[in-house]
Amino acid sequence: MDDKSERAGMRGEVLYFDGERGVGFINGDDGNRYHFASPDLASISAPGKGAKVEFLTEGNRARDVTALGGPAEKTRQAGEEPPATSPSRLADIAATGRRSLFGHFLDCVTVSYVKLGGRAPRREFWGFFLFAFIVMAAALFAGLIADGMVGNLDREEPVLALGLTGILVLALALPSIAVTIRRLHDIGLSGWFILLGFVPTVGNLIILVFALIPSQKSENKWGPAPR
Repeated sequence: MDDKSERAGMRGEVLYFDGERGVGFINGDDGNRYHFASPDLASISAPGKGAKVEFLTEGNRARDVTALGGPAEKTRQAGEEPPATSPSRLADIAATGRRSLFGHFLDCVTVSYVKLGGRAPRREFWGFFLFAFIVMAAALFAGLIADGMVGNLDREEPVLALGLTGILVLALALPSIAVTIRRLHDIGLSGWFILLGFVPTVGNLIILVFALIPSQKSENKWGPAPR
C-alpha cells in the first residue's frame, strides 16, 4: 500500500491539541487513539478540537497529520505572521524552545489560574514558586517603604506591608494549589496527595520530595508528557 492510500484509509478527529506544548491526540476511525506533536503536522496550520484529519500511523503515533475541515485554524500564507495568541503561533513557540521560568509563572497566574487538570513539569512548578517568592518579597519591601513614608513604622505594625502581602497570599493561593496538583499528576499521583500538606512538617516535606521527581516520560491518565 502506498502512502496515499494509507493516508486516505486512516482518518479521525482531533480530541485535544495543546498549542503551547505542541502535543495532541486523535481518535482514529479505527477506534484507536493516536498521539502527535507539532513536527507531525503536514501544514503550518494547527488543528482545533473536533477537526477532521487524515494521517499516517507509526504504532500509536500519528504522522503527516492533514486537516480535512472542521474547526481547524485557517492556514496562514507563507511568510505571514499569525496572531500572538493563535494555536499555531503557540505551537511555533513550543517548537523553538522551552518556556522561561517567568513565562511559566505568568501562565500559572493567568490561563492556568485554577486549572486542576493536566500535568505540570518541574520547570513549571519551580518557576511559579520562584517568582511568587520574588513578587512577595518585592511587595513586602515596597510596603515597608510606604509604611516608613507615612510613619507607620513608628507604630506596632507596618499596616501597608502586611496588607499588601496578605492580598498577594490570597491571590496566589489558588494557582499554587493548582500547579501542585498538576505536578502530582505529572509523576502519576492523584491530586488528592496535596492534602498531605495539612500534616504538620512531614506532609510538606513529602510534597517537596514529590516536586523533585522527574516527569513520567509517557502519557498517563492526566495527559501527555509535558515538553
